[in-house]
Amino acid sequence: MTISAYLASIRRWLFIMSGCITIVVLTGCEDDTPQQSLEFEEQQPSYAIVKPVPQNLQGGMPTAKPAEMLSVADPTPPEQWLLTLYLGKPDADETRDIGYYQKLLSSIKSHVHEQPRVIANRTVQTTRQLQEMGIEADEDQLLQDFADQLKTTTGRYVYGELCANYSNLRQQQLSHQQAMQDLLESL
Repeated sequence: MTISAYLASIRRWLFIMSGCITIVVLTGCEDDTPQQSLEFEEQQPSYAIVKPVPQNLQGGMPTAKPAEMLSVADPTPPEQWLLTLYLGKPDADETRDIGYYQKLLSSIKSHVHEQPRVIANRTVQTTRQLQEMGIEADEDQLLQDFADQLKTTTGRYVYGELCANYSNLRQQQLSHQQAMQDLLESL
């Protein structure tokens, strides 16, 4: 037998074997649902399990609360957001307008590296964190005092660091005024 005849017979044999394997594989597949999934479905109850409504939701869904911070994608101007937060307070002065916050943010911006959106976010974040620790803090007071205090300094600061230092001082049981004074002295 020559080599070419030998190779031809091997090719025929491989062709026949691949055909047989294909037939075996195709006949082994069934369109029926596997037995395991049928058993699982039989174990499922025929009713829906309903949990009781939590106590805090029995009076209805809570009202929407303002965003915790402005995202980069949020088109809301920071002064509008701060005004919305302020007007949500029970003792809010209804005559306050966006101009109040524009002035504060502009005053602070001239002394720090951050933009008004970041200033607003850091201020709210700082006061919320302090409030969660049981320390009285107010965004408007913090903005007003930073605007007033930074006018008396030279240089530019990182607003996030100012807020972090203020928060640390408040956590040391200093009052708002004492913390602002210590912070100003450290600049």
